[in-house]
Parts: sequence; C-alpha cells; structure tokens
Amino acid sequence: MFRRLRNLFLTGVLVLLPLIASVYVLWFLFNSVEKWTAPMVKVVLGRNIPGVGIIFTIIFIFLVGLFATNIIGKRIISFGERVLLKIPLFRNIYISIKKVLEGLFTSKKDTFKKAVLFEYPRKGLYQIGFITSESSPYFDYLTGEKLLNIFLPTTPNPTSGMFIMIPKEDAIILDLSVEDALKLIISGGILNPETLPGVDREER
Repeated sequence: MFRRLRNLFLTGVLVLLPLIASVYVLWFLFNSVEKWTAPMVKVVLGRNIPGVGIIFTIIFIFLVGLFATNIIGKRIISFGERVLLKIPLFRNIYISIKKVLEGLFTSKKDTFKKAVLFEYPRKGLYQIGFITSESSPYFDYLTGEKLLNIFLPTTPNPTSGMFIMIPKEDAIILDLSVEDALKLIISGGILNPETLPGVDREER
C-alpha cells in the first residue's frame, strides 16, 4: 500500500513539475514586463492597467517573430547564435533545446523524421518516439546492429524526454504524421487518431 502511494505521489510530481516550471517562467516574464511597462502606462494614461504586462509580452513575442523572419533579423540572429555557440557548455544545451522545439512546434523536416513504435522499457510495453537520425557507425560497430537515434518525449510535456538508440529492425514505422503522434502523446492517449490506414474501428 505504501509503495503504491509513493508511486502515485512520484507520478504526480513528474506530471506537475514541468507544468509548474512552464507556468513559473511565463509568470516571471509577464511580471517582469509589467514592472517595466506599468510606470510608462501610468504616465501616458494617468492610471494603472492590471495585466498590461501580458499584453506587452504577447506584442513583444510577435515583434520578435516578425524581426526573426525578415532578412536583416535573420542575419543578426544568425550572427548572435554564432557568437553564443562558441561557449562550450551553452552550445550543447542551446542546440539540443532548439532542435527539440523545432521538431515539436515547427514544420522543419530535418529534426523529427518519422514517428515509430517500439517495445520499451521491456517486451510487451510499447512507446511512441521520433527518429532524429541514424546512429553513428561507431555504435553500429560496437553493437553489431544498425541503430536508430530516437527521441522519446514524455506526457504531458513533450519538451522533456530521453534519448535512446534502438535496433532499426525493432522500430515499427508509423503511418502517422509527427503532429498526430504528438497529439496522442501530449494528451496521454485521449486524442487518439480517428482514422488510420488499414484499421477498421468496428473490428477492434
């Protein structure tokens, strides 16, 4: 009974921590912007407006997006990234986070190539992950098998997860888009794809 309660508690912590961290970061951002902009708004309008930080933050994010999509902005950001990527530890963290976010929230095709189904962490249990690339020949040589590099996201926060390598022959390529696979993972199986090739719902 105690072990069951402990497992439930740990599961709750693992689910809540990414959500709490995300909310905290957003709250910190909104609060910081509000502290900076509230005095100016009061000077211009003559009174405080609660929540002005959220409005300015949203506008700021859109402006950054606009800046990042024009030619001059792309060059400046590219130059800034080249400078930052010269910092050894920062480089590894930044590249990893950027690649994961690009795979999750953009249409770039070079990050998550395919959604795959495979048995993990033991036989009879299945996980959905994403192929990021084929493994280095070095690891293929060590294991004697052709391996795939897989990113295994967590539920409900897909930006966290783990990197694993599995034999290519053990990976079942899903006829499922990366977006649909992500919906399934993030929802914890609630948003199950309605139509899948070769599957008749009435026969299940």
